[in-house]
Amino acid sequence: SDLWNDEDFGGCSVTIPHKRTIMRHLDELSEAAEKIGAVNTVIAKQLEDGATGETKRVMYGENTDWRGFYTALRRRLGADEQEKSKAILIVGAGGAARAAAYAVTELGDGYEQIYFNPRTPTKAAELADTFGGRVVYDLEGGLKSALRDMDAEVRVVICAIPPAAEFVLPQWLIKDAGDDDGNEAGALSPPSNKPIIYDVSYIPYWTKLISQAEEAGLDVVRGSEILWEQG
Repeated sequence: SDLWNDEDFGGCSVTIPHKRTIMRHLDELSEAAEKIGAVNTVIAKQLEDGATGETKRVMYGENTDWRGFYTALRRRLGADEQEKSKAILIVGAGGAARAAAYAVTELGDGYEQIYFNPRTPTKAAELADTFGGRVVYDLEGGLKSALRDMDAEVRVVICAIPPAAEFVLPQWLIKDAGDDDGNEAGALSPPSNKPIIYDVSYIPYWTKLISQAEEAGLDVVRGSEILWEQG
C-alpha cells in the first residue's frame, strides 16, 4: 500500500489475528520472531548495502511479547531457591503460549516446561518439540505423574487461553499438592511455595482464574502487566 511504502512510515504494532499473516510481507525476522512464529512489531529500517553502498529499505519483524513474559517472570522469581526442580505450567498453545515458552527458555536452566492444551493436545506437542519440555493431557493424574517423574513442583502457571474458556486450576494445585485419594505411597509432598499465576487476558479484569487465585491468596500477574512490559 502507499502507507507501507511511504518513506515516513516507520513501522507499526501488530495484534491478533495478524501476527502470523504479516510475516510474509516482511524482509527480515528477529531470532525470537522466527522461533515463536509471530510478529507483533514491524520496524522500517534503512540498511546500506556493503557491496554497492546503496541504501535499501527493509521491513524487519520483531516479537516483544516474550519480553513481557520474561520481565514479569524474572521480577517475581528473583533468586528462586528451592530444593525441588521448578516447573512452569503453560496452558494453551497459541501465539501467546509460544511467546511464553520462548521466555522460559531465556530464563536459563532450572525451569522445566510443562504444556497443557485442553482443546487440541497435538498443538501442545508442537510446543514441546520446539521449546523442549513435556505435555500432559489432564491436570489431575497426568500432571501429578509428570511432577513425580521430574521430582518437581509447579512454581508458575501461565494461562494463555481466552477468558471465555473459564479455565480454573484443580484445587490440589493451589492448596495442597497431596493426592486426593489419600494414597501416601503415591502422594506428592506439599509445595514449598504456592504457584504464581499469570493470566494473559487483560479484558475482563476479573477472569475465573484470577478470582480463584486471589481467593487462594496466590501471587497474581495480570495480562496488563505483560502488555506494559512488551511495549
